[in-house]
Amino acid sequence: MSKPRFAKRMERMQASTIREILKITKRPDIISFAGGLPAPELFPVEAFREALNQTLREDGASALQYDVTEGYLPLKEFLCKWLARHGLNCTPDHMMMTNGSQQALDLIGKVLLDPNDKVLVENPTYLGAIQSFNAYQARYSCVPMDSEGILIEKADERIRKDKPRFAYLVPTFQNPSGITMTHQRRIDFIKVARRHKLLIVEDDPYGYLRFSGQMQPSLYSLAKDRGVIYLSTFSKILSPGIRLGFVVAEPEMIQELVLAKQAADLQPNSLLQRAVYHYCKKGHLDRHIPLIIASYRERAGAMLAAMDRFFPSSVRWVPPEGGMFVWCMLPKGMSAAKLFKKAIEAKVAFVAGHVFHANGGGDETLRLNFTNSTPEQIEEGIKRLGKVFRKSGM
Repeated sequence: MSKPRFAKRMERMQASTIREILKITKRPDIISFAGGLPAPELFPVEAFREALNQTLREDGASALQYDVTEGYLPLKEFLCKWLARHGLNCTPDHMMMTNGSQQALDLIGKVLLDPNDKVLVENPTYLGAIQSFNAYQARYSCVPMDSEGILIEKADERIRKDKPRFAYLVPTFQNPSGITMTHQRRIDFIKVARRHKLLIVEDDPYGYLRFSGQMQPSLYSLAKDRGVIYLSTFSKILSPGIRLGFVVAEPEMIQELVLAKQAADLQPNSLLQRAVYHYCKKGHLDRHIPLIIASYRERAGAMLAAMDRFFPSSVRWVPPEGGMFVWCMLPKGMSAAKLFKKAIEAKVAFVAGHVFHANGGGDETLRLNFTNSTPEQIEEGIKRLGKVFRKSGM
């Protein structure tokens, strides 16, 4: 059999670094801070089982049938009311359900990107977005951040020079940095984007998991529903395994995304959409999120306290106000990728930060996840990692 000829786009598509790391860290003796995994013991198994049973009992065969691409209307109506309580106003015509927000990134790339188009991104940025946009042969305009978010003047410069097709931002509890863009910085970025007629893609998987600080309005709401595509997901507030996310955008954009989704998989999962609807309608979601927040507050606190005790003073980090990650900066000249091998020998894992830098760099950075370990595991893992750092001369 002759060797298959793959499309050129495959040259830039690689296996997920984090998924490959997770294979290594499956060993029970390794404490892993590598994945972006929610705490499985917090999954609402019994409440969701009840919702699934109710779906099959009440909806019957219709829950197992094909449905519309846009998503199950009662769930969309519920979400519109739920989002309005969080300051984001929309109607079902502005919404489409997706198989996780990762699919939304893929559909956006399919609809908006031609080969070699530029995407404006924060530096660092979400690895999954890089992988999605790489499939459409995108290039990147990378803009540095500070503790208040993306730097506005630098963004303006890059937009003028590179003329990107859209900006992709994670403004709240950013992955990987944990940084939340301030209110003023959000307003300023929207002004810059409007001046350049630049579409904004706002990815918000963690925004409902705030355990300290001041709640910030979404870019979508600040922009008055114009010029922003908003993405979110049930992965972090219910379960990642159900693979259910949603897009909110102007109806014209939703129509284009619907066409792209029809070609990809026809529709979201009929059964799970209805089960999520029954779960939410009974108030389970609103009761469950505070439980997640309380647990993550404790785990984040445990990690930060352990880092204070066990990390060398030369290591710096960003204390998160919510979300799932702590971003660390090592001394200049250190390589997190090289330290990873030593960390695995010490039976602890993290993600080296260079994978989150779309145009390279970030060798001296790393990301730690605190949501998938107990406070006791966190303390022991950080203690091990601190020893690795000190032995490396920090």
